[in-house]
Amino acid sequence: MFRIRVFAPALTYAHDSLDAVGELVIGNARQHFRLDLRAWSIADYERQWKAGVSRLLYGAPSSALMSSFRGDDEAPHLLWALWREAGFVYVQPQCLLQRELSSAFDPYAPYEYVGARLPATEQALPIAEWRVELEQLYANAFDIRWPPPFGQ
Repeated sequence: MFRIRVFAPALTYAHDSLDAVGELVIGNARQHFRLDLRAWSIADYERQWKAGVSRLLYGAPSSALMSSFRGDDEAPHLLWALWREAGFVYVQPQCLLQRELSSAFDPYAPYEYVGARLPATEQALPIAEWRVELEQLYANAFDIRWPPPFGQ
């Protein structure tokens, strides 16, 4: 299964920051994350997620889904990097710092910041990586619901 969505509505937390909670489902893994709503609305995130998934569906080898855009200040931007390889989609979390980028960060086009995939397990990297069949992205994009396998 593959899905990204807003999981909990916008709430005001400490320091008057406005956040919502997102959920990324990749196979059997569920990752919850905070959406920073100071610079972007929920609709902005959802629009970028749709564009990011569409890139992979139309053949791009990689894509990105914003998980926290923090505006023009020096706070890090967070995203899910995705790579399409041999019928699978691999997902890893990434953090971008504006001071390390050569140009202003465009959250509607974060794709150029996703480099080549480094397999986390094979390279013994201290980051998480998940994998899901590419057909699960298609099923999500076209709202296809398969019945559970017999016997479950």
